[in-house]
Amino acid sequence: MSLLNVKNLSVSYGSKTIVKKCSFTLDAGEIVVVLGASGDGKTTLLKTVAGELERSQGTIHFQDTLVADPTEQLVPGHPHIKLVNQDFNLDEYHTVEENIRLRLLSFDREYAEQRIKSLLRLTRLTKYRSKKATEISGGQRQRLAIARALADEPELVLLDEPFNQLDFQTKNKIATHIKSYLKKNNIGAIMVTHNGVEAMEWADRILFMRNGKIVRDDSPTSFFNDPKSIEEARFFGEINKVQVNNATIYFRPSFYAVDKDNEHDIEIPVEFEKVDQLGWYGAYYYKSGGAKVVLYSTTDISELKSVFIRRIRIR
Repeated sequence: MSLLNVKNLSVSYGSKTIVKKCSFTLDAGEIVVVLGASGDGKTTLLKTVAGELERSQGTIHFQDTLVADPTEQLVPGHPHIKLVNQDFNLDEYHTVEENIRLRLLSFDREYAEQRIKSLLRLTRLTKYRSKKATEISGGQRQRLAIARALADEPELVLLDEPFNQLDFQTKNKIATHIKSYLKKNNIGAIMVTHNGVEAMEWADRILFMRNGKIVRDDSPTSFFNDPKSIEEARFFGEINKVQVNNATIYFRPSFYAVDKDNEHDIEIPVEFEKVDQLGWYGAYYYKSGGAKVVLYSTTDISELKSVFIRRIRIR
């Protein structure tokens, strides 16, 4: 039995349908990322799964029980599903510690204290525990919202762009710890993002949304190597486009080799133009026929006159 089963779900605001006949499942401990452009219905889908928005059509079952929407219960939401909104929904004038404690009032005092300490450590907020929510930064508030969501041991967490206010270094550390925590505790998760790289780092499966519809449900590897469209491909990084024997060929800047092999079997000429050093690697720009091409490398490849590429087969 799946932890979550969403079937034929549609959500409308007035006469406008935002989410259109979406269906998917999620197992315990699985992380699903909903990827798409702004305005494609990702957040609306997440809030509806949480029981906070009314369904126009379809069903949402959590552990084989129907998730009620706001028209079917007095207080919206589900006790075992926790949503981390972009507005964080914190108790502004309570301290960081109190914000977590308020989610643990029904637990044994000793366990609650242990839980608070653990969550503060997980989200790297221990030294801010006595500060009010109004006194901490946006990134710290975002981490506090995640700690609150995890406090009372949910079985499913819904994360709406949960790391968008964190700097790169903090994001990497926090995200790694939280993902490990979810896996260790067999907690299911749905994360919304418009960042394809973040999606690949987190997802067991990716749901790609376009205009309110789930147009593809697949693994991160399949999305990266075998996209269905150029629009989809570009969510996961830059794409080169060249003409070879009157055929249009697409390939990623890292999909090349100096020598021909079983994967890299299409040769293209390249004429070096410039390089942009991007920290530990360089983006090398070339002309290839009438096309502009970029190749990524950690060593100097400016002397290359041709390369062998691995094409992306757009289906």
